[in-house]
Amino acid sequence: MTPGVTRSLSLAAIVVVFAAALSSRADADLWGHVRFGLDTLHTGRLTAVDPYSFTQDTPWINHEWLSEVQMGSAYAAAGPTGLQFLKAIIVSVVTVLTWNALARVRLGVRLLVFLVLFLGTIHMWATIRPQLWTLLCLALTCRILQSPSPHLRWWLPPVFAFWANCHGGWVLGLGVLGVWAAASVAERPVEWRRWALVVVASGLATLANPYGWRLWEFVVRTVRVARSIEEWQPLWRAPGLNWVPWCVASAAVLWIVVVRRTDRWLPTAFALATLAYGAVRVQRIESLFVVSAVILVAPWLAAEWPAASWAEDRSTRLRVMTGVAAVTCAGAVTGWFLWRSWGCIPVFGAWAPDPSAAQLLERAEPGRLVTFFDWGEYAIWHVGPRLRVSMDGRRETVYSDARIAEHDAIVAGSPAGLATLEAWRPEYVWLPARSVTTKRWLEAHDYRIESDTDRSFLATRADLPSLRTAGLVSRPRPACFPN
Repeated sequence: MTPGVTRSLSLAAIVVVFAAALSSRADADLWGHVRFGLDTLHTGRLTAVDPYSFTQDTPWINHEWLSEVQMGSAYAAAGPTGLQFLKAIIVSVVTVLTWNALARVRLGVRLLVFLVLFLGTIHMWATIRPQLWTLLCLALTCRILQSPSPHLRWWLPPVFAFWANCHGGWVLGLGVLGVWAAASVAERPVEWRRWALVVVASGLATLANPYGWRLWEFVVRTVRVARSIEEWQPLWRAPGLNWVPWCVASAAVLWIVVVRRTDRWLPTAFALATLAYGAVRVQRIESLFVVSAVILVAPWLAAEWPAASWAEDRSTRLRVMTGVAAVTCAGAVTGWFLWRSWGCIPVFGAWAPDPSAAQLLERAEPGRLVTFFDWGEYAIWHVGPRLRVSMDGRRETVYSDARIAEHDAIVAGSPAGLATLEAWRPEYVWLPARSVTTKRWLEAHDYRIESDTDRSFLATRADLPSLRTAGLVSRPRPACFPN
């Protein structure tokens, strides 16, 4: 294949990925990430005291502050479109890293691998979240480890210093680096000093954060396999289709163990086996396992299915036509994605806030709002800090396990939860419609139900003015972030 056609196809692939990444959907944490990033930009500092919650009982270690600042900057510059472009750039950089890793692989095989990569990572880049920075930094780490140049290893400490300020996934990356280094030393004991220095330097680089060693303490306390969040559940609880990318990547690991075609099969196999096990225990790691497998297994794929050279290719005209067609299709796909998603990050799903109740809250007096986990950061964006929430998506970042259990009891309407409500006597309560017991208790204890739909109910303490105004006409809101 001619170099020009190869470049055209590469450009087409990257353009299509960039366009696809522009299409995003909101998740429950998006409002908070952008708000906290804007706050940091405005004040120029981080705070351990959360101004948005009235139940905080843990100092706020904002381990995602740098990614939130980037999100806040993108939003300040161009609104939702800025967030879309930020995400598309990150995903495109990961695409370039993986595509270049496969540069010596036959085109058909490369495209097939990219299909597996797309299916295996779409869960991670469908939304705009700090975990995107872990996807980027882990891909960069694997690309450095795969490189035959030992000098590139010294880029790892700066990568980890950046990573530790963007997302807690740096712990996984440090584990992969440690396993890779240990296996490399087992293959070549003479290199133990170099690897020891790289691993220690990378670990110490994570201390370059606003919290120092307290970030490590926070990670030890909060990062664990057993969490009640859906994406932290084991892979065996996911639909069968979710297993396909994991099975393909795991088969690749077994393959390199069998063929042992390069002298680095041991670190590759051990690093990927570690990620494969982690993905089985925690669904979120599956995407990280797949992208790491694509990069680290690339040398084996290139040895088995090498790319044809220009001199060997006898169908240059057909290849040129293919390149032109690919670029044309890429332009059409890009136009479609831009038309479909430009400037709108849609808000949909069972978790989405009830807009009718949210509109009423905008007229609430300053006070406290007991609300649902999924709606906390939405409330923070629209009515905070005038109304301080009881719970939001940060969970362990500002709330202890006891506080989380206390709040879950309120949603469930258990005696312990109702006793907590009695002790708090909050001004407003906004909970899912399924919290029927809690709603009945509120009605019997001097609360007025202001809104009651099939999705949620909103209660106001009886001594406060009603949130409803005579003649009020509900204003329809676009189902796009931030409304």
